[in-house]
Amino acid sequence: MAVLMVRERLKYEVEALPEQMAAEVLDFVLFVKARHNEEAYLWRQVEAAHDRRLQHPEDVLAVTAAEWDALTAELESEADGISAAL
Repeated sequence: MAVLMVRERLKYEVEALPEQMAAEVLDFVLFVKARHNEEAYLWRQVEAAHDRRLQHPEDVLAVTAAEWDALTAELESEADGISAAL
């Protein structure tokens, strides 16, 4: 369906809706726009991080599973404490 046809059809359908349903449609449209904006932002962040790693490979750290476990053990302890408090 051509873009103009879609827009015209959407206008026609929205104009025919009761105010409450039109508010729901507006809420959905804003949700879809926000989701697409968020996805675009996240992809820009991924691409920027990738470019940075390519430009500065010496800044990329590699750790073994044991090193990672040692580095994150404190975080797991804190999370367990929070879960127990709930």
